[in-house]
Amino acid sequence: MLSTFPNINTAPERIAEEASLVRAAADGDQVAYGRLYSFYYPQLYSSIAFMAKSHEDAQEIIHETFLKIWKAKEALLLIKSFEDYAYTLAKNLLFNHLKRKKIGQRVIQLLSDQSIKNTGPAPDQDYLYKQYYQTAIHAINQLSEQKRRIFLMRTQEGMSLGEIAEAMGISISAVKKHLYAAFESVKEALRQSTGDVLLFLLLYFY
Repeated sequence: MLSTFPNINTAPERIAEEASLVRAAADGDQVAYGRLYSFYYPQLYSSIAFMAKSHEDAQEIIHETFLKIWKAKEALLLIKSFEDYAYTLAKNLLFNHLKRKKIGQRVIQLLSDQSIKNTGPAPDQDYLYKQYYQTAIHAINQLSEQKRRIFLMRTQEGMSLGEIAEAMGISISAVKKHLYAAFESVKEALRQSTGDVLLFLLLYFY
């Protein structure tokens, strides 16, 4: 579906038939979406790579951006500019990624420092990170469907309480109630499984 993209140095800033391609993509036309992908990928990559300072991170962010847009393709009918829409989503995903990466490094360093103090040489940091990350993911997956969706909207997508309430069709007070319950459930699961230090992973990494 996703073909080779054009040379960033020669492509115009906006594809001429964008409006018709966006409408077609919103209706599920993979070929139309592939053309949007091929055209805008290099432009988005250039911007995100400049901020990310990492080729791998930039590629991951851009691919996730286009995947998210495709999964919610019906929303394309509401946008004015595909480029602006994709850039805003990619930028938010990047900032969330950098935040998780920074806090994750702090958590691992803290855990390693404790390990050195308590048991001698620190274990492999990648192994620790994966272990604690999987513990957190498992705890989140144990939440009810509604609580899990609200938790991820807030922590992974950065949505406001009002935006979550509108998306879920419930009141803001109900969102707060579910979000608080979700945090408490995951915190307790982490505490029982790995100790208080992993609250950093929950409260900041997510």
